[in-house]
Formats: sequence, C-alpha cells, structure tokens
Amino acid sequence: MGQLHFDTSEPGTAIVALEGEHELFSAAKLQRQLDALVGEGLDIVLDLSEATFVDSSVVSVLLSARNRARELGTGFAIVMDDSTAEPVQRLFEITGLASLLPIVESRADAFSH
Repeated sequence: MGQLHFDTSEPGTAIVALEGEHELFSAAKLQRQLDALVGEGLDIVLDLSEATFVDSSVVSVLLSARNRARELGTGFAIVMDDSTAEPVQRLFEITGLASLLPIVESRADAFSH
C-alpha cells in the first residue's frame, strides 16, 4: 500500500506526495485531505514522482480537487517526471488526463508559469 506525505512548510502551498501504489483505500483519505487543504485556500502541488500505481478512484479525486481549486481560485499542479512509474505515466497518456490536468516536471515548476 502507498504512502501519503503532506508538507505545508511553504506558506500558501501544500505539497502532497504519493509514494507507491494508490487505489480506493487511499483515495478516500486523499479526498479528505485535499478537500481540507483546498478549503484553506492553499495552492496544491501533487507530487506523483514516486507513485508506482494509481487507479481510477485516485484519478477521480485528482480531477475533483483540480475543479474545486479552480472554483476557489487557488493553484493546482501535478508533478510527474522521468522517475514516475511507467504505469502511472501510461494511465495519464491513454486516458487523456495529461491534457486535462496541469502537469509539470518539478515542484519548482508548479507555479512558475
């Protein structure tokens, strides 16, 4: 089972890192945490560079959080790079999520545009 790590040490931003495999069980926890963080008005950076697998329930959470952030006018970005596991990268490509979600290659790139 995967790990969720939350870092709110940078003012105004919450970094949420997913490590390992994430499916329905962790999706519920991720949903609660993201709802709370977005509700606080924080910009969200979801780091998937250490994720090895995510299923459709996690994808649904990501889309929901992006929509809520957009409604509230807060930032939302997903970090995926060469270290992100191939099954995760493939899921984003096949489903078209790569064009729907704001994907950047590093945490530093998240809100530089």
